[in-house]
Amino acid sequence: MDQTASDALEAPFVQAFEQGNAGRQAIAAGSPPLLSITGLTVVVAGQPETRLLDAVQFELRKGEFFALVGESGSGKSVLCSTIMGVASSELKCLGDIHIEGRPLAEIDRRLRAMIYQQPSLYLNPVRNIGFQLRETVQMIGGLSKKEASERAADLLCDVGIDDPKETMRKYPHEMSGGMNQRVMIAMALAMKPKLLIADEPTSALDVTTQKQILDLLERLRSDMAILFVTHDLGVALQRSDRIGVLYAGQLVEIGRADLVARTPLHPYTRALFSAVPPLSRHPRRLHSPAGTLPEPTQRQAGCNFASRCSGTLDICRHIAPVLQGTPQQVVACHNLEP
Repeated sequence: MDQTASDALEAPFVQAFEQGNAGRQAIAAGSPPLLSITGLTVVVAGQPETRLLDAVQFELRKGEFFALVGESGSGKSVLCSTIMGVASSELKCLGDIHIEGRPLAEIDRRLRAMIYQQPSLYLNPVRNIGFQLRETVQMIGGLSKKEASERAADLLCDVGIDDPKETMRKYPHEMSGGMNQRVMIAMALAMKPKLLIADEPTSALDVTTQKQILDLLERLRSDMAILFVTHDLGVALQRSDRIGVLYAGQLVEIGRADLVARTPLHPYTRALFSAVPPLSRHPRRLHSPAGTLPEPTQRQAGCNFASRCSGTLDICRHIAPVLQGTPQQVVACHNLEP
């Protein structure tokens, strides 16, 4: 492990999420996969060489909190929209996505729900919260207006809103970003999903509100699986059971959070950690790999990180590595020598 990476993650930090994750991961591993993705490749229709996702493969189990990290443009949102079945018609999806063992096209769409990054873009500004939440409940459960209102109030209580009736009378612009995010979570819960996808739901929130939202998701996780997309490595490491690292459309590493924190195996994962400011009093220069993330039209055969990696072998430029390792941690890299 690079010294820069180990410096960024000090021992008390590692121990905190190691202790919090070990037991939950053991429980999740004993159950069949709720979400199973095999060889998922997403290309631009008519341009088969323009790959937004390339042979993505992983599983997610009930009760598991799986964090997906990677820089902007790596394909995280494309993956989320593909799982939700709302990918653009301009994209062609290859591979398999199964939920509870059934193909995506055969399952009830309500089994999965998504929390979006900016609730203000998805809440109707000319309808109050009560109308929007009640409409969602009625659409799903076929309840009367009164029953739907009661259910909506219960959902707002579930997400930590103390005065649900007053909140239902308000419009999105009358509430804070954190309150609107809670409303979005309530709408997602109205679906009674087994898979909850959270696409950077806390990135625009202050630290206090962020913690409240994360604590709420922590309480909800026992009834579902959570796929949590984030740029915040601290959140990913402290909250998740496992972490998946996505780079240029390829999953390059998946592992138990404490193992990925202690011994990141892929050079890109180490590069991400080396960019984390240290907790010590002595600041140091943050490191980043040379070059930039390749555009989808510029990606070549082999490993997408090869042009930026200091340990590139000849095989790296011609053959894409596949995930390999132990059940606790896998990595897609041809050069695993320390």
